Amino acid sequence: MTTVDPRRSEVLLSLQRALLGEVTPNLRVVTVTYDLESIHFDAFFDGPIGDEEREGMSLVETEVLAEFPATHKITHGVIRLDAPAPLPKDRIWVYYRKEPVSG
Repeated sequence: MTTVDPRRSEVLLSLQRALLGEVTPNLRVVTVTYDLESIHFDAFFDGPIGDEEREGMSLVETEVLAEFPATHKITHGVIRLDAPAPLPKDRIWVYYRKEPVSG
């Protein structure tokens, strides 16, 4: 029997709401790691990362921060990972853009 992690839904929904209006065409994937008192998300971009993308992810962090107690630590990373480089598979995906299948 599998146990349900109620925190997973809370974290994913918070990040997905915060991403509304902040997704640009070069955003490949957003991943998240979390525990009881912290949330960290990484935004992986295809190509150069501009000020607009950096500011957008900072706004996402602020939106998520507003939904959790002040004791929570919310952080993020902005990473360039050009397609077709493989995306990280060792984390929970919050957002994923459709990409052509290579090979």
